[in-house]
Amino acid sequence: MFRKKQKESKDADIAPGVEDMMQFAKLERMNARLPHPQHVLAALRKFFAFIRGSTKTGIEDIQAELVLQCLRYCMRTGQALKPDGHSTFVSMVRYAAPVLRRPHPPSTSFHADLAKAIYVDAKEVDVDDKTVLDALQVCCKILSRTGRFSEARELVLEYEELAGENDHRSNGREIDDVAQAEVGNAAASDTSSVRDAYRRLWSDVLYGCAAANDGDGVRSTLRLLRDRGWAGHDSVARAMLVYSLHGSDAGAIEKWFLEAGQADEAGTSGAPSAEASGPFRLSEVLQWCLAHGELELGHKIVRRSLGNDPPKQVWDTVFVWAAGTGKGADEINRMLDVMEASNKSKANRDEWRLPDIQTINGLVNYAVSRNDPYLAERFIALGKARGIEPDAWTYVLQMQYRLTVNDVDGALVAYKNLQAAGDSSEKDGPTVNKLIVALCQSQRHDFDTIMNVAADLSDRQVRFEAETVSRLALLHLSRDELHDVIDLLNTHSFHFSSTERESIRNSLVGYCTDPATRTPRAWDAYCILRNIFDETPRPQRTKLMEEFFRRGRPDMAVNIFNAMRAHSRSDTYPTTDTYVSAFLNAAKIKDLDSLEVIHNQLKLDYNIDPTTYLRNALIIGYSGCGQPRRGLSQWDDIVASKEGPSYNSIHIALRACERSPFGDIKAKDIWAKLRRMKIDLDQSMWASYAGALVGNGDIATAIDTIEKAEKDNEAEIDAFLIGSMYNGAPGQNKQKEVEEWAKEAYPNVWSKLESIGFEEDDNGMKVFKLQRDMQPGHGSILGFSGHVDSLARCLHASDV
Repeated sequence: MFRKKQKESKDADIAPGVEDMMQFAKLERMNARLPHPQHVLAALRKFFAFIRGSTKTGIEDIQAELVLQCLRYCMRTGQALKPDGHSTFVSMVRYAAPVLRRPHPPSTSFHADLAKAIYVDAKEVDVDDKTVLDALQVCCKILSRTGRFSEARELVLEYEELAGENDHRSNGREIDDVAQAEVGNAAASDTSSVRDAYRRLWSDVLYGCAAANDGDGVRSTLRLLRDRGWAGHDSVARAMLVYSLHGSDAGAIEKWFLEAGQADEAGTSGAPSAEASGPFRLSEVLQWCLAHGELELGHKIVRRSLGNDPPKQVWDTVFVWAAGTGKGADEINRMLDVMEASNKSKANRDEWRLPDIQTINGLVNYAVSRNDPYLAERFIALGKARGIEPDAWTYVLQMQYRLTVNDVDGALVAYKNLQAAGDSSEKDGPTVNKLIVALCQSQRHDFDTIMNVAADLSDRQVRFEAETVSRLALLHLSRDELHDVIDLLNTHSFHFSSTERESIRNSLVGYCTDPATRTPRAWDAYCILRNIFDETPRPQRTKLMEEFFRRGRPDMAVNIFNAMRAHSRSDTYPTTDTYVSAFLNAAKIKDLDSLEVIHNQLKLDYNIDPTTYLRNALIIGYSGCGQPRRGLSQWDDIVASKEGPSYNSIHIALRACERSPFGDIKAKDIWAKLRRMKIDLDQSMWASYAGALVGNGDIATAIDTIEKAEKDNEAEIDAFLIGSMYNGAPGQNKQKEVEEWAKEAYPNVWSKLESIGFEEDDNGMKVFKLQRDMQPGHGSILGFSGHVDSLARCLHASDV
């Protein structure tokens, strides 16, 4: 009654519609009855409507894959063509276009496939022209981002042909038989023409080729633009400048830089974006000049830029160029005086160009890029000397360069100054994330300090990076704060890409498999991993299973194995290697119960075909768990199988005979059949046979056999052979018999064995330090099937 109420974990923060899509994907994997297509289509529309209205970023690759899977189902069933599905599909496409156009997160093949599918399906469903054209533009942009330029070109050419507008190419005739379209984004002006839309399509393709440094794509796309009379457009010059900056042709860079500037002055398409603006291009070109040692070209461009009464942004770029050429803070201070002096000719003070915090931040940012904290501090001091106080971005830059030199305390001071400034934004998110990671790694800062920084990010609804989530999750796990781990992962993990989720998953798996992690904590971490990261693949689950076997917790290991068996994903379901690993690990800790449970699962698993490799592992498993006779029943199955035994099978069977009551009888039977088949028996095979005989007390037969083999030049009595006999002997008296014989007959070999040294086995017996571990292995006994089949027939016939 008075017990403290148990804390409840938060539900997973998943966008509307995603759970329905995940359920559909699961049912499709299981070949179960699928939901009605209209329900799936409605989930798609709900998802895109939410993303468009509530976030500023696009969708992750995991979500893109889910959407694509659901969209294909809706199209396959014809739901989008039906009256009750057509309007839902059209609104879904209109919501999806602006979402997919967003540059973050980076586009992947799933995004490209989805964008292409939406465009193709929009044409098939007979959506209105403006929606189809919008879908095409998004498709081309994403295809170009992901390097699929040829597909983008083909789609544009195909659309031109379908629209019947090829006449506009060389004569520049305006396309007038299509209504004015809304293109670019959901709020584009109704006055945008279809011709402008085509030009933007081709410009996107050209820019994608240029950004990827695809020379062939640039040339072929530029040729198509020339055919259409658009080669002189400013977007072409900008794209060609981007392409030139990948190379080392200073002449081409100068040419395209000048053409882009002239296009800006002509205003061929209105104001360019921030990344296409003159100051940005100037900065990119000057940075290229610094990187390639083209200082003469850089000075030439700077002189030209300063000769036209440039705006302050150009001056700021020139100051960074000066820093790059080796100018110090004092020299740049004098350059600031020159800029201020140039204002005397301007009567209007609003037009004056005065250094401000953006000027200082540009210089500090350059110092950060050069990993020069001292220079960065000098620039900040320069600003303060001129009465320019740091702003929020200055403190962000301070955090960056202090973290670079592992000055976590200094970065924390800069962060507190950032908070005091009161004008922080989402732009500082990546740097604050790095600060949290550094605080977790330093192990010198208390828990409250770390959580205060994390709480600030959370309160401002700034995105947590995957590494931040990983570090915080491990921190909570180390404090046994399981609900906090679950809340953290439920809040953030479903907003990450597959790569980011993988990084978090890897950190949790690493925590579970770390020997320093206590078993209860490792198990708690696994349970969280299983519930939140359902996509955890088979290799990692197998690694976790092996880890709990190693920890002596076969019950937990079997639980992990059963979770794999019950999973719906084919890449998670246990394979032959998974079963083999379980059998071998059960043998290592001699746990018969777990071995029997998993063996029974194997009997019910219709996906697994019992092979020699698998049965070898079963023999090793039962032998290791004290049931060698039971393991030998698998030998009979191996012999009766079409695959037949391998060399490893014979070694494993003889080792099982070594510990099995009356195993010498079985060993002699196997050996006789091998001799009749004239199988090549190497030194290790003789050692295994001798060990099997000695293991059942038949020392005399073992000695006679190997001495005769030595006499007939079939085997050499070496240290491993005698050591195998000694280690296999049941009891000290039998070991003494082997020792007396070896000392008398082969004293040199025995001396070599003694130099190897002794150790104590699981039964407390003194044995030599020999490597006699058995592995199930792969492959046939002779490397080709004919001999194996004959061996199997011979062995099986004799058994019968």
